[in-house]
Amino acid sequence: MVEEIATVVQIEPAGVWLQTKVVSSCQSCSANDSCTSGVVAKAMTRRDYRFFLQHTEADEELLVGQQVRIGIAEDVLVKSALLVYLLPLVLFIGALALAFYGGWSEGGQLLAAMVGGFAGMLLARKLSSGIGSVQQQVHLLAVLPNLTIQNQ
Repeated sequence: MVEEIATVVQIEPAGVWLQTKVVSSCQSCSANDSCTSGVVAKAMTRRDYRFFLQHTEADEELLVGQQVRIGIAEDVLVKSALLVYLLPLVLFIGALALAFYGGWSEGGQLLAAMVGGFAGMLLARKLSSGIGSVQQQVHLLAVLPNLTIQNQ
């Protein structure tokens, strides 16, 4: 199970809204200021992700601002990654190969490859609904204790 820390931002009768901070691996690297990947990661990465988690028995004790540990199964993560990244790529290459061996011109090959890649993205979107929504995949694992520091 892949785990993450989330913060409760809103409580509703049907469930809770959780927010996670997106942290790239570049932030822990000492060369992230001089590395192109680090600069791109800082500019392009969304800083937070907010989603709704349906009501469970453990949600009764949650308060706004409280941190929880959530998890998602590895097999769901791997299936999603293969679906989103590999399927469009395979259809892109397949359409390009068919156009190439079909004797199409370079413009036709390019158009076929783009149509194949776009079809792969649409198919991945349709098939992803079979894997399930975020609410069904994410599980609340633990409620983290609130630690307060008192000045004496």
